[in-house]
Amino acid sequence: MKKLTYINYKGIEYIQLSALPAIQANSLKQTLNKQTLIKILMGDVILNDCVLYSAYEKWFDSYIEEVETPVIQPSKPDLTEPATVAS
Repeated sequence: MKKLTYINYKGIEYIQLSALPAIQANSLKQTLNKQTLIKILMGDVILNDCVLYSAYEKWFDSYIEEVETPVIQPSKPDLTEPATVAS
């Protein structure tokens, strides 16, 4: 997965949630607070799904680590063999 490049508007580096796949956008939304989810007024248009790039980078690094770390499933018991009982 490729990290988004930030957009710089009047010195504010941000990305838009709408630029992410839905699964990633939802994951990122869960980590946001009032200071990282921002609205930007560009002319007559309000962009209300903007995230500070620094928050996105932090989330991205943890998301990549989570996605790339293999989940090891515990082995299932063999139900065809009788179970040993401790006495």
